[in-house]
Amino acid sequence: MSRNRGFTLIELVIVVAIVAILAAIALPSYLSQLRKGRRSDVEQAMLQAAMLQERFRADCPTYASAFGFTCATVATLSFASSPYTSGYYTVTTTTAAGSESTAYTITATASSGKSQVNDTANGTACTPLTYTYSAGTTTKSPSDCWAK
Repeated sequence: MSRNRGFTLIELVIVVAIVAILAAIALPSYLSQLRKGRRSDVEQAMLQAAMLQERFRADCPTYASAFGFTCATVATLSFASSPYTSGYYTVTTTTAAGSESTAYTITATASSGKSQVNDTANGTACTPLTYTYSAGTTTKSPSDCWAK
């Protein structure tokens, strides 16, 4: 007597259902961790840009108003390009109005059409991220989104 070997259709359907349930649970968590990692990358780049601003200000009477900015008093000194090179965020820097600017803001805005637009932490939307320096005080917002 010959015996058929293999799986029945019901067994295959059960396995597919179990795999689908596991994927439905794991995929959102995985995507959330990807967004958190990308946010951490841009936060580090923003802190690096803040250090570059301080180095620029040490030799120039103002902070740089944008990436690629050249100091008016030291022609060979320029503020480097953005330290963030990935396409998930656009990083910009601005200064307060006036020739003796003593404050700056670095902003990271999620690129439209990318998954970072949906990034949240504790229910708070994490775009745009800002780092502001003014009068010796730094402010990071939204605070829930910055690494602690």
